[in-house]
Amino acid sequence: MSFRRLPYFNLTVAFSAAAFICTACVKGNPAFDTSDPGFPYGPVGLNPSQAVAYVQDIKPIFDRDCIECHGFREAEGGYAVNTYALTIEGQRAGDARSSVVVDTAPGGSMYQYFSGDATSKATLVFRWVVVNNLMQTR
Repeated sequence: MSFRRLPYFNLTVAFSAAAFICTACVKGNPAFDTSDPGFPYGPVGLNPSQAVAYVQDIKPIFDRDCIECHGFREAEGGYAVNTYALTIEGQRAGDARSSVVVDTAPGGSMYQYFSGDATSKATLVFRWVVVNNLMQTR
């Protein structure tokens, strides 16, 4: 028997029953896991809704892990991180293709130079450029 031969009422009842069964399995409970989802590379110690800013979050990372090669005297690759102005030079706010995001991402050329939790640092750089549009300070 094909669906075209079933009365319209039977089709409506069948689809309504299927929809009810599917939605009955989903409960309206709020999410209980409110931890950092690890966007995009891994978890970080900040609330996902907390803004990431250069002065508070990025400068300490770059001062610890990057300035040795990307300082005024040694600005390897023509990129320096001594000041906010130098750090954002050539970067595009909101663009994941910005060189600092690509180079510090897992698998990027600079990722290996992060000390400690490199995944969290890469995530912070991503959030700073892409989500928080190169914010200087909160």
